[in-house]
Amino acid sequence: MRTIIIEDEDLTAEDLCLTLKRLEPTAEICARLSSVNEAIGYFKKEPEIDLIFSDIQLGDGESFDIFKVVQPKAPIVFCTAYNQYMLEAFQHFGLDYILKPFSDESIQRTLEKYRMLRQTFNKSSLEMVQAVGADSKMPDIRKKSLIVIHGDKIIPIQLQDIALCYIEYENVFVKTGHGKEYIVNKTLEEMEHLLGDDFFRVNRQHILKRDTIAFANLGLSRKLVLTLRIDHPIKISVSKEKYHVFMEWLEG
Repeated sequence: MRTIIIEDEDLTAEDLCLTLKRLEPTAEICARLSSVNEAIGYFKKEPEIDLIFSDIQLGDGESFDIFKVVQPKAPIVFCTAYNQYMLEAFQHFGLDYILKPFSDESIQRTLEKYRMLRQTFNKSSLEMVQAVGADSKMPDIRKKSLIVIHGDKIIPIQLQDIALCYIEYENVFVKTGHGKEYIVNKTLEEMEHLLGDDFFRVNRQHILKRDTIAFANLGLSRKLVLTLRIDHPIKISVSKEKYHVFMEWLEG
């Protein structure tokens, strides 16, 4: 069983490696990757792998950023200390979701699930599932609109009309391409999961739609400073840790 581990904590990665080898003697750890950028570069080489164990929060972003750029060639077991990412994990071809600290029992259950699925679906079936998941002709079950309260009005805002989403004074706002702003009763994390791949969380305060960005300048601190196609009083920048993932996303 050819396995990849994506984990930026050395002790956790080593513990997982030893656990896998103890519970699954056929396990071969092909690579241990510690960042989003490193993983994107590795998967672009299209390695032959059977199973991926991945942390979610990495030093330069979330592991979901990896699979927005490259399509996984194997099922993914997401390992994290947080439970709020579960829905998005299974939207990214997740086989299982393990909360840290993991135990022999939790890893054993995951391996048994993997073996059961491998017996049921051969490799061609797995590839067919991936192809179906990537088929643009499949019906889109993602929500199309967002309900906002504006004064005494209940207004449906089309997600495609949202240009950016941001936090200000602990409130979350959306701004449309026409410059209209609305407060929403959601966290920025919830908005990030709702908006989809045309949007990117460039920093802790802002999520931007791709076509909202006019151009970017490289600042003195090696951050990308963005110029938008709409008026927005706050200067928005992309941290150097997210630079490569952002550029991959910006290319579409």
